[in-house]
Amino acid sequence: MNFKSIFLCACLAAIPAMAGKIVTYTATSKISQEEANNSAIAGVAKQVKSKISATQKQTKYEDIYNGESTLGETYRANNTVKSNVVLKGVKVVPVKMEKGKGFKATATLDMDEFTADLRFRLNSLKQDIANLEKSSRQAFNDRLYINSVNDHAEALEKVNEYNFYLAQLADVYPIDDSYRLQHSLPEIEKALVERLSRLTFETTASNIEIGKPEMPSWDILVKDSIGPVPSFPLVARQSRTLAERRTQDDGVATFNLRNVNFEKGPYVIIVEPNLPYELLRKTGMVNAFELPYKVLRSRCEVNLQCSMPSNVCMAIENALSKKSIFATEGSANSPQLKVDVSTSVRNKLGKLASYDVSISIKGAAAGADFFSMSKGAGKNEVDATLSAIKKTDFSPLQKQLEPYCGK
Repeated sequence: MNFKSIFLCACLAAIPAMAGKIVTYTATSKISQEEANNSAIAGVAKQVKSKISATQKQTKYEDIYNGESTLGETYRANNTVKSNVVLKGVKVVPVKMEKGKGFKATATLDMDEFTADLRFRLNSLKQDIANLEKSSRQAFNDRLYINSVNDHAEALEKVNEYNFYLAQLADVYPIDDSYRLQHSLPEIEKALVERLSRLTFETTASNIEIGKPEMPSWDILVKDSIGPVPSFPLVARQSRTLAERRTQDDGVATFNLRNVNFEKGPYVIIVEPNLPYELLRKTGMVNAFELPYKVLRSRCEVNLQCSMPSNVCMAIENALSKKSIFATEGSANSPQLKVDVSTSVRNKLGKLASYDVSISIKGAAAGADFFSMSKGAGKNEVDATLSAIKKTDFSPLQKQLEPYCGK
């Protein structure tokens, strides 16, 4: 008898079943009880749309008996349950088999128990959304617009969260109309946009002039179609935020601004509601209110002693004049300031050379002691010095001279 066979390593049989909200799966294995258990769990997981990774080995065989050939194939599967959901509450029960018949197991999952936490989360979110919608509407009616906006924004975040978890539940649980999320948040947003777009901003401040980077106190009044708006958030800014305020019960907010633009413009204060940008855009309240002001610089006259080349001395005088420091001649009342400039070569590249240029301006009577080090480049030392003077900031000297110049 000729007999040739590549034999079966393992054989699995599986029987799925689903009745109502109970998911079951029965699997058999000729390898071990653990193999049957894992296969049963994997079968349950597949029914709740979980991700299962399985390795399968295919074995082909040929049986030759008394000259007759029989072809066939078998599989061996090693199931590893890797689920995108935690199979909470799954129960595996070994099923007794006749000796030598292999191993069998049935896995059962109660979907109500499995999804209990998720359904509780959805119910809590639904209640939170309803509460926030109610509080947002009430704040709108009370004209506490910032509270209405904040509650509305938080409710929208929870709506997105609800939809996210509902999509997860829909993959594993029957969804009926009780899960429909009903709210009127779009209507509240529409009412907010309509009301806020009609706000007005008024101030009695006008013709503001400053001699230093500080503004005198000024008020702004916020009104809607009903009257002054209380507890309304405002922000004053230039290239940066200067101050944040809220209106009082009379709709007025007071600003005392420091560190406003002084050396260079723009010389205007932008005031707008301190609300989300998208809402400002919809209501047309970006840069809602502008308050211009003028800068008055006190003229500070000094006697400048400069023994450098004339074009270097002239460059320093021009730079100082931009800080309202003007060189005069023969004035007994003007303080004496002595200018010293020194240079040292850094490196050379072809016809160009770079220098370290130090500038010192001192005057004991005026309390001036200014020093600056800058880099300059040019075809010669003078050109490099002129380049460095243009880069030098003389604001510290201007500040030192403030007591003398009456700023």
